[in-house]
Amino acid sequence: MRRISANAGLIFLGDAAARALGFFTTIHLAAEMGKEGYGMVTVGFAILSYALWFSDLGLGTLGTREMARPEEEREFSPGDIFASRLILGIIILIASYPIVLAIYGRVGRTFYIWFLFAIIPYAFSLEWYYQGKQRFIPFTISRFIASAIYFAVVFNVVKGEYFWGLVPGSYTLATLVAAFVLIFCKKERFSFEGFSPGRFFAAIRSAAVIGIGGILAQSVQLLPPLVLGAGGLGEPIREAGVLGAALKIIFVILIIDRVFATVFLPAITRLWSANRAEAERSLERVLRLVIVLGFGIGTVLTIHATEVMRLIYTSSYADGGPTLAILSWFGVATLVNSIFSFGLIGTGHEREYFRATVIGGIATLLLTFPLIHLFGLTGAALAIVGSEICLVALTYAAFRRRVKVRFIRALAIAILTAAGVILAAHYLPVSALPFLPLTGITFLAATWGLGAFSREDILWVIKR
Repeated sequence: MRRISANAGLIFLGDAAARALGFFTTIHLAAEMGKEGYGMVTVGFAILSYALWFSDLGLGTLGTREMARPEEEREFSPGDIFASRLILGIIILIASYPIVLAIYGRVGRTFYIWFLFAIIPYAFSLEWYYQGKQRFIPFTISRFIASAIYFAVVFNVVKGEYFWGLVPGSYTLATLVAAFVLIFCKKERFSFEGFSPGRFFAAIRSAAVIGIGGILAQSVQLLPPLVLGAGGLGEPIREAGVLGAALKIIFVILIIDRVFATVFLPAITRLWSANRAEAERSLERVLRLVIVLGFGIGTVLTIHATEVMRLIYTSSYADGGPTLAILSWFGVATLVNSIFSFGLIGTGHEREYFRATVIGGIATLLLTFPLIHLFGLTGAALAIVGSEICLVALTYAAFRRRVKVRFIRALAIAILTAAGVILAAHYLPVSALPFLPLTGITFLAATWGLGAFSREDILWVIKR
């Protein structure tokens, strides 16, 4: 794992730049289209995200793992993965059309349906190949190019609520260009010799456990906007807009989670095969640091949520502060869950991951519909956080049966420190933005002093 820090740093910088552009695009859309217009964009991307997960069905993760192995040990070639993704993408595009029309009617026909065309350029993307090969520069550049094109087109073309139809086309164009960049940078020639319907179904069977698990895991954040959007135009779609705006802030912060997805999986796969004892020690250190970092972020956002929403989206979105405060703990749970989920996948225990996410998906369904019915926007935020916490508990239960890590002390310190800082902020006039850095420093200093993490942990990360 010696190259992890360098790879993580590269991905962090590239992904930070890409997400920054995506974030500026969100700010522009939210301002130009208003809550209702941006609510339609939020629901449209949620529909597309579900379609993309079904069109991938775990093939990308399978491809990453296969490319990380020596060529003679691969079960599937790069050509098998590429062809399977393309065929499945076409199938899902055709199948999604009548489903969107049936659920969303006129709005689906005039707006949401256009998002689905991004499935095809996504199927052409070779991110899985570069991740497995640990060639991080090409796909980091491709992500930045996609974000830059999307931002440039939207910023120059979308100038009001009546230009909403250009949003899905802009995104599809950006995704297509990024896919061709990766194809152009590819050094290896893909061979499709021997590919057949049998190979396609074999790849689907191997990947489906991961893919379905991923779909259920993503339901935590994707299902609530869809349920709000199904309520039609008016207040429900405006609430979807506020939810989407708050979630976008969380997704920007979750660049860290993307680093784990990109670097952690192939790295832990190699280390687990070579030295399991060292893999367990490395996982333990990373988990402690992720807990402290995640709870620090959650604490800062909880205290300063309203001011953050007002700063980013203007005062018209300031009423989304309580929503952002709740959703900040979704970010915390997602970071912790990444360790357990990718730990299970990287060590070859996909079925345990699948079982955990199936139960987690059921929990999402049980929480989302009644909470949104009872509490609307607040219920949607609570459903997202509650579902992710359930998923963390389930993946940890599966993870601990395979890997022994100690983190309860760090978790207890982080929880107590977060509660103490938030309680103190409730009685002190420190919610203004100038106090935001002080909140973060206070949390980190307290957790350091109480022993949640150590100087050796920081040095370990630097050395890697």
